[in-house]
Amino acid sequence: MISKKTLALCATVGVVLSGFAVASPATADPVSNSYSIAGSDTLEDVVNALANGTSITGSGVRTVVNGGTIGSFDATGSPYITAKSGGVRFGRPNGSGDGVKALSRSIDGAAYTSGTVGSPVNVVITDQVDIARSSSAGTANAAGELLYVPFGRDAIAYAYKGTATGIDAMTTAQMKSLYECSPGFQIGGVTLTPIIPQAGSGTRKDFLIKIGSTETLMKTIAEGGCVVEGQEHDATTLTAESVMPMAVSRWVAMNTGASYDKRGTGTLGSLVSGVLPVTGTGTTMVPNAAYYADTTWGRDTYLVVENARVDSANAKYDAGLFALVDATQPQSLANSSGIVSRSGAVKKKFGFLAPTAGLTAFRVAKTA
Repeated sequence: MISKKTLALCATVGVVLSGFAVASPATADPVSNSYSIAGSDTLEDVVNALANGTSITGSGVRTVVNGGTIGSFDATGSPYITAKSGGVRFGRPNGSGDGVKALSRSIDGAAYTSGTVGSPVNVVITDQVDIARSSSAGTANAAGELLYVPFGRDAIAYAYKGTATGIDAMTTAQMKSLYECSPGFQIGGVTLTPIIPQAGSGTRKDFLIKIGSTETLMKTIAEGGCVVEGQEHDATTLTAESVMPMAVSRWVAMNTGASYDKRGTGTLGSLVSGVLPVTGTGTTMVPNAAYYADTTWGRDTYLVVENARVDSANAKYDAGLFALVDATQPQSLANSSGIVSRSGAVKKKFGFLAPTAGLTAFRVAKTA
C-alpha cells in the first residue's frame, strides 16, 4: 500500500500533474522524455488519451510530470518500439502479460523477447519501461518486486456475429464447452467458431479463468482444436456464427467514439443472466454498473510499477513515478474522480468505472 509518508514526500519535491485542452487522437508511437508505458490493449486508448491530452469530458485533461510528457505505446503496430530518446529498439509488448514481462526485464536487466511476431529477440531493455498496463491481477506476494495499482473497474462480455438462437446470451458453462471444443456442442443447432485473443492477453487469461478452463484444456487450431487466435478487441475478425471475448470498456469506447472503432458488424452479448453489459446506444452508451459489479464477469484493472520506486523508504524512490500512480492527484493515471477536469471522468468516457471500493495496491513477484 502507498503510504501517507510517501504522499508527503511527493508533495515536498513539487511533482505537478496538469491539464491541457488537447483534442488530437492518441498516436501509436511517441517518444517519452520522462516515463514510458506499455502492455494491455484494454487500457491502451484511455491511457493514451491521458498521456497525450484530451478534452473528451469538456475540460482539458492531461497527465504530465514537472512539465514532462509521458509516452504510452499501443499493443499493436510495428513489431518494435523505441521507448525513450536514445534508447534501444525492442519488441513491442502486446498485452498485459507482455507488458509486465517488459517491465520486469526493465528492472532486472535480463534479455527481453516480445511475443510480437517479427520483433527483435533477446534485447537488454534496462530502464526502458516504467509502467505496465494490465487488465488482469497478479498473484499477491508480500515480497514481490512489482506493485499493482488499481486503475479502474471493467467487465468481460463477448462480441458475436450470427443469428443462432441463444447466441446473444450464452452461459458460462456453454462458453466452457465451446472453448474446450466439446464434441457436437452447438448453440441453437448451430456450430459456433470460438475466437480467443493472442497469447499474453490479460483478457484471454481472465476469460479462461472465468469460464473454468485453462490453456491446456482450450485447444487452438494450431493444436488440433477449434479455437481461432486473433488480436483482442478486434470484432472485425468475427466470421459467420462466431464469438470472441470482449472487454466491455472497449466496446463502450468504440460506440461513443472515444476509441478506434473495431466493432465491424458484431454485437455485444451478455454472460450475466438478465443483465446487459451496457445501457444506452451510440454516443450515449455507458457501462451498466450492475454487470460490472458481478463477481464473476466484473474485473479490476491495474497500472504496474516497480515497488521500490514508489516506496519513500527505498533508495530507488522516484517521486515523479509515484505521482503518476497517486490516486489523490486530480489528473494522475490512477485518479477515479468523476469531476470533468479529472482523470476519472476521462476513464468513464472510455467505459471504466471506479475500482472496487476498498481495493488497494498490492505487491506481486516480477515475471520470470
